[in-house]
Amino acid sequence: MSNKYLEPYAKENNLLQLSLFYFGKSVPKETKVEWKDDKGSYKLSCNCSKGVPGAFEQDVFTAAMRIWVKRKMPNEPIEVTYSDLARELNICPRSWNGRIKKALEKLGQARYLFDECFIVSNEGGREQISTHFSLFDYAILFNRDKETKGKKRFKSKLALADLIRKNLESNYYQYLDMAWYRALPSGLPRRLYEFLEKKRHLAKNNIFVIREENICRWLPIIRKNTTHRRSTLAKTGNSLIESGYLKAYFFDKKKKLCFFSYSDAGTSPIIEEEKEEVIEIVPEKILVKKTSPLKKEPKAIPESTELERLVSLLRIKRVPKATKNILAKHLNEEGAAYVERNILYANDKARSSYSNYLGKCLENDYAEAWSEEKEQKQDTLFNLNEELKKKEEQEAEKKRIELGLEQLRLEFLKKVSTLGNPFLIMAMDSAEKEVENSPAKSFAIKPAYAKKLLYIVNSMGGSFPDEVLTMDLMKKLWAEKEGV
Repeated sequence: MSNKYLEPYAKENNLLQLSLFYFGKSVPKETKVEWKDDKGSYKLSCNCSKGVPGAFEQDVFTAAMRIWVKRKMPNEPIEVTYSDLARELNICPRSWNGRIKKALEKLGQARYLFDECFIVSNEGGREQISTHFSLFDYAILFNRDKETKGKKRFKSKLALADLIRKNLESNYYQYLDMAWYRALPSGLPRRLYEFLEKKRHLAKNNIFVIREENICRWLPIIRKNTTHRRSTLAKTGNSLIESGYLKAYFFDKKKKLCFFSYSDAGTSPIIEEEKEEVIEIVPEKILVKKTSPLKKEPKAIPESTELERLVSLLRIKRVPKATKNILAKHLNEEGAAYVERNILYANDKARSSYSNYLGKCLENDYAEAWSEEKEQKQDTLFNLNEELKKKEEQEAEKKRIELGLEQLRLEFLKKVSTLGNPFLIMAMDSAEKEVENSPAKSFAIKPAYAKKLLYIVNSMGGSFPDEVLTMDLMKKLWAEKEGV
């Protein structure tokens, strides 16, 4: 990668390997991942009253690690402002006001439980331990800085968890590139970049191969629906292809393997030459200073096939240019899936002034809960179909086994009919001795007799299971005994 774009940040290796963040739409208060291998079984869980950390919390934590590296990796807690964190993430729109503070609160309050899956690195080597902690031991969040006169300047003091800090001191971390991180959409694409960069040394001929089950666990992609899960993997991989980090992504359905082909090492992400500089961000207001006082020309609407497809979904025939501009803006910022679900929501819910209502939907993501409800219904229907399919398979298997046993019963009766009278007498005598002290001798004699015949037949080369002896078969054997 060109040194011009190299902006290193550090991630402790456990944080790269394990799935600490949640990327679903409806953020739960608890998550849990369990798995097994040839060495044992493991569990990673997280709980937080404010909802477990998600995509934006991942970004804020990454920005904090970038600041830590820039300040020469101090052992003591680091002091940061809103501006410090926002500058690393290139964010400054007013609609994000207060989100950084909420993200740090989540990171400080979320408790992680590692069951035999947290690796500790020290002089004696590495070992897997069970432990629990928050990513920050403590976080003094955005206290007013008394030293600054006439300005609302807020600082936070962040202390990394003790085990993470000790691993960092033991050089158990990996450098990653903030330029690549910022070039990707927030959430799964950034998480996939970090995971693939950690695994790059395992690539053969610049191709890294991993089982579908494993990559979904580590990102994580938690959807149970196979089609949705693979679609999410493909979209996430395509984000890395579009940015230039990956050359190609391929999924082998037969072997259930994911193939990630890395781009050449010299490839760098596309970075805009002119950026906005955040000079100060406070909870009440976000102040932005432009790098150039000249008014920029509005960006042209991208004439893409994807934009045309989205326009075709609109409920109106004549689409105003302003509406196309809005679609293009949100397509570039949030992606096609975001825009499409809000279009479909507006098509269903708008009663008047369709274009205005669509704009509000896109700005506030009205479709989030609605889309999630639809997906949950689809998942529920899918799960019901899977259960029915499983029951049908179990019934079919049960019938198949029963038919097989019926055939064995016929063969067993045939074998018994070839036994001579001495064997029948032997079975009868043995059965009578077995049940002579039984209070229900007249009832116990029939199954005892049948079991003795089964033993005799199997000892003469047969291999009939106990399941061939039904009540009807026992009665038949008792009725057919001759001279016993």
